[in-house]
Amino acid sequence: MTQPSGGYYAALTGIRRRAQDFAEQRDYIEGERAALEQVFLQEGRPLGDDQYGAELERNLPTIKESILDAFTAYVDELESVRGRLAASADGYQAAEHAGTLPGV
Repeated sequence: MTQPSGGYYAALTGIRRRAQDFAEQRDYIEGERAALEQVFLQEGRPLGDDQYGAELERNLPTIKESILDAFTAYVDELESVRGRLAASADGYQAAEHAGTLPGV
């Protein structure tokens, strides 16, 4: 509700603004993930030719995949929160207009 009623108050503009903040953060993190993936592609074999480099190189595909998967999971969570905030705002707005006649 946009007006205090029954002991609670929901500021629709604030909820929608926070949903937009999450969308912007999601977009930013998606861009950072894409940039990091590009760095991985450009660098090729940056680990050197010693035994430590060989060990890291053997594990690098799994490490890269884990890092990129973590970014993807974070992006998915940001989108989930954004969607739930938007749905909450829609629900509060619908409740605010429940029982009213259009144009009256």
